[in-house]
Amino acid sequence: MSAADVLLSRLTTEEGERIYPYDDATGKNVTAPVGNLSWGRGFNLMQCGSSGLFGAMEVYLIAQLDKALQAYPWYMRGGDVRGSVFLDIAYNAGLHGLTAGFPKMIAAATAGDWPIAAKECAVANSHLDASRYAPLRALLLSG
Repeated sequence: MSAADVLLSRLTTEEGERIYPYDDATGKNVTAPVGNLSWGRGFNLMQCGSSGLFGAMEVYLIAQLDKALQAYPWYMRGGDVRGSVFLDIAYNAGLHGLTAGFPKMIAAATAGDWPIAAKECAVANSHLDASRYAPLRALLLSG
């Protein structure tokens, strides 16, 4: 098992699965003013959503993030469960969002101080903190 496998096993539960494009701040479906939302090489986002496609995209994106994070000793030192927390945040906020947005958590992880890393795995939005980051804090503590 790897950090990527640990994250993949819980993503559908954490993120849910929605066939149509949506605004992640409001949860409301998004539609184009005229025509269909499209992406990439003409993928009609109003028609191409499926569990199979989501799974392939997750595996690809997480593999790319995992490869990039392997350059950081704090990521490698944490083990698979803690590594999945870093991957989870990078998956949602981007690699820069993880490294720039959580410097105290990363400093604590570098020092191997997991209780402090867990404390610093937090955001100002209380609803988001309770729903998304509290479970991640528990994973940092459980190792």
